[in-house]
Amino acid sequence: MTGQARGTEHPTFRRFRVEAVSEHRGDELDEIYGTAGGIDSALDTFRYLGAGDAEVSVRRAEVQGTRAGVMQPRDEHIVFWIGDGSATIEDLDGGDPLAVQPGAPVLLTASRRYAFTADVRTITMVHLSDRVLRRALVRRGHLPTGPVVLAPESPDESARRALRAVIRAHGGPVMDAALADAVRQTINAEIADAVVAAFPVLPAVAPTGRGSAARAAEWIRAHADQPVTLRDIADAVGISERGLQNAMHRRFGESPMARLRAERLDGARRELETSGGDLLVADVARRWQWPHLGRFAAAYADRFGEHPSDTLHRSRRDDGFR
Repeated sequence: MTGQARGTEHPTFRRFRVEAVSEHRGDELDEIYGTAGGIDSALDTFRYLGAGDAEVSVRRAEVQGTRAGVMQPRDEHIVFWIGDGSATIEDLDGGDPLAVQPGAPVLLTASRRYAFTADVRTITMVHLSDRVLRRALVRRGHLPTGPVVLAPESPDESARRALRAVIRAHGGPVMDAALADAVRQTINAEIADAVVAAFPVLPAVAPTGRGSAARAAEWIRAHADQPVTLRDIADAVGISERGLQNAMHRRFGESPMARLRAERLDGARRELETSGGDLLVADVARRWQWPHLGRFAAAYADRFGEHPSDTLHRSRRDDGFR
């Protein structure tokens, strides 16, 4: 993989390039795609190119040969489509095998494991950070608290056409290191919006029984506006702190304190949205256990894509139309 190429306006811009013979693709690609366990392949040549920033990047692989393997959870969500040949994808955490059709986009959720087989020559991919997808979901009225999980197939042909049109229009600029930061952020948001419009959000699997992770999640939600420590949650559930950490990661893919942080942000947002603009952001932040206003504003903007004052102002405007 080549070194980084930085845009004049966007420091996280990178170019990706791998050209190889046989199956030796490089360790970095195994880390990106969760394939460190190995790939069963019969490759003659492999060429991989791409560019973008930490939120959205476009990649293309040209392959001569076949391959199969398992992708472990990764940092990024991936939308891909093949140009020819055949491929199958199976969600090992739940779902039937999917026969991939040339030209049809497929989404691989970052937190899921997939088994795959492929005999194709060209693959085009769009990588999206979890953060940019969460922001897009919030714009559509979703407030995901656990891992974001989207369906691998898009049932809406018009949404698929819109997604293809957005990627055709913006794929080139995304790969341009000189693209201004403000323009890049707008393009990234448009691509993420098109992705979440095309692929439905899968509902969280309801807990079977009352396991420790489910009890902890319920307790956290009920006490999110109170001073809470990891020890408090573990004591309430009746297990050790280490056991609680492991149970939450197995069940929800996140730590207890990450769930607590998310519940506090979601609670603050609900309060700001329904306030009619009559509250102070600082008061809401303190009520939801955020003593440092600057950290609250930064975490809020990271989760929802807008500042708490923006939510408050919108609530004030909406209240004026009632």
